[in-house]
Parts: sequence; structure tokens; C-alpha cells
Amino acid sequence: MPGQKSFRRRREDEDEEEEDEQLAEEVRLKLEEAKEVQSLRKRPNGVSAVALLVGEKLQEEATLVDDPFKIKSGGMVDMKKLKERGKDRINEEEDLNLGTSFSAETNRRDEDADMMKYIETELKKRKGIVENEEQKVKLKNAEDSLYELPENIRVSSAKKTEEMLSNQMLSGIPEVDLGIDAKIKNIISTEEAKAKLLAEQQNKKKDSETSFVPTNMAVNYVQHNR
Repeated sequence: MPGQKSFRRRREDEDEEEEDEQLAEEVRLKLEEAKEVQSLRKRPNGVSAVALLVGEKLQEEATLVDDPFKIKSGGMVDMKKLKERGKDRINEEEDLNLGTSFSAETNRRDEDADMMKYIETELKKRKGIVENEEQKVKLKNAEDSLYELPENIRVSSAKKTEEMLSNQMLSGIPEVDLGIDAKIKNIISTEEAKAKLLAEQQNKKKDSETSFVPTNMAVNYVQHNR
């Protein structure tokens, strides 16, 4: 009987240990799950001062961009990547040149450069400084006179260039909004001017009608004598 009691106690102790181990395992699994959930919910931190100071390690592709021909590292050269790299550079250059080409195609002029050129030429004329190119007189040959047009056939393009210059100068002037008060004043002044012109025209019509009315000299003479 005492042997059976000791055997039962050992059996009970083993069962209790197994239950404790199972409980501990369940608690450990629950804690790990809770930690994983917390790590997923956790927001990523920003860049620390140490990382900024040391610098982030670049990937292999980024480091090999400076050495496309594999001179430093060695190995096979990927011609496809080289072609794509060249295309990207050409596209970047086209994007940079887009602004200059667009401004040239809009037929706009640099007014400041033209103004400075005009001022310089006028100052030279006033000071008596004439450029060597203007002093040179070209001697005409007999053949040159054959190619010259007579004055009555020549078409002067000065008018066209002046109109073009005026349009270009006006396109460079920015418009200024004067406000509602200025618009109202302009409307009132135009209406007053219209009314004044109409009144003058009516007075002129009346004067012209009275001047052409025939006068009865006999009636006027009798009334004057009375």
C-alpha cells in the first residue's frame, strides 16, 4: 500500500508539471503574438543623426552607375544598360533646351539688348566714332550693276518690319488692372462725350434749317413800320 501511494503521488506530480509546461507554452505564444502585433502597429522612426553622419550604404546598382564600362570592378559590360543610360541623358538635354527653343519659336525679341545696341550706335555717331565697316566703300563692278533692280520695282520691307517690331514690343508690356473705379469713370466720360456730340449735331441741323427758310420781305417791312 505505501508503494502504491508513492506511485500515485509521482504520477500526480508529473501531471502537474506537464500542465504547468503547457500553460507556460501558451503564455509564451500569446506574448509573442502580442509583440508581433505591436511591431506591426509601430510607426517607422525617422532618420537619426548618426545615420545622417555616417551615410546610408548605396545599392550595387547605384554604385556601378559611375563605372558603366566596368573599368574599376571588371567583368562584362551590359550594352543594354549603356544604351538606356544614353537615352536618359539625351532626354534630359532635350528637356533643358526646351525653354530656349520655345522662346525662339514664339518670335519674341530681347528689348534690352536692342535698346543697348541702339544707344551704343547713337553715342558713337555723336562722338564722331564711325566703325571701319561703315567707312569702307565697296567698289561696284559692271556685273553688279546688271543684278541691281531699278528703284520703281524695289519693294520696301520697312513697313512690315516696323509693324512686327511694334507688335513684339507690345507683347512684352504687361497689362495693369486699373480697377472698377477707373472703368466707371471711363464709361461716364464716354457717355458724356456721346451726348455732347449728339447735341452739337442737333444744333447744327437746326441752324442749317433756319438759314434756308425763305423770308417774306413785305411782311417784315410792315411789321417794322408798326
